Amino acid sequence: MTFDAQTTILLALAVLIIFTIIFSVLKGVIRMILLSIAVIGSIGVWIFLQNKGFTLLALLTDSPQNWMVQVLAWGLSIFVFAVFFHGMNWFSQLFSWRRGGASPGGIITTILMTALMIWVATVGVSYYGNIARISYYCDLAAAHSKGESNPAMPWFTRAKNAIRKADATAWLESIDPLENPAQANLACLVAYGCSLSEPEFTKFYNERLARCGVPHPTRFLELFRDKGLRTLVEEGRYVTLLENERLNAFLNMGNTAEILEKII
Repeated sequence: MTFDAQTTILLALAVLIIFTIIFSVLKGVIRMILLSIAVIGSIGVWIFLQNKGFTLLALLTDSPQNWMVQVLAWGLSIFVFAVFFHGMNWFSQLFSWRRGGASPGGIITTILMTALMIWVATVGVSYYGNIARISYYCDLAAAHSKGESNPAMPWFTRAKNAIRKADATAWLESIDPLENPAQANLACLVAYGCSLSEPEFTKFYNERLARCGVPHPTRFLELFRDKGLRTLVEEGRYVTLLENERLNAFLNMGNTAEILEKII
């Protein structure tokens, strides 16, 4: 055997050993990630449904009860944990020499895991798209105050809009538990108004909001003047602004929510 042949064989063995080590490490890392998703995801689902369970159940029944919320919260959290935990075990055995191939259970688990991860990803893009849009309206107000051109729309907002407008993915909006167009639009208007001085937001109100059809539209001015809301906008606390109780109370009057769904 020549020197070049020996070198080639040794290099090939070295590459194989390195690949095996890296694959083993990655396999362990992926197992840890799946286990973390199983635990964190199930806890997150439980916490979310404890807070929003009554709202979701109200879509199915006129009289949601606390026991229904608990059944839904525990049932879905256990389901999420079981799917990803089973997926972790299946992945561990996927490349094992003891396995002859993928089992039907593993294939079903893969499909469920993929569907759940796609759903979580789209919900995350949608929610962060709303937060980014609120930030955009703050920047837009600053640009209008200075007479500058409009800033670029944030990437997450453009991604959300693309997902919502595409025929293949538009249906995802109907299964997004965090999607509330009226609430997001109102938060954007408040962010815009609270970024302006009183003469500026009064002019904006007179030109755009006074005749929009919302009951008692002067309530917009009250929101724009609110020191607490202006502080949230100034400090960039857009998540808190989106979930603010004053905004929720504003939406609950008459057909306000229906109008604000299409105002922007």
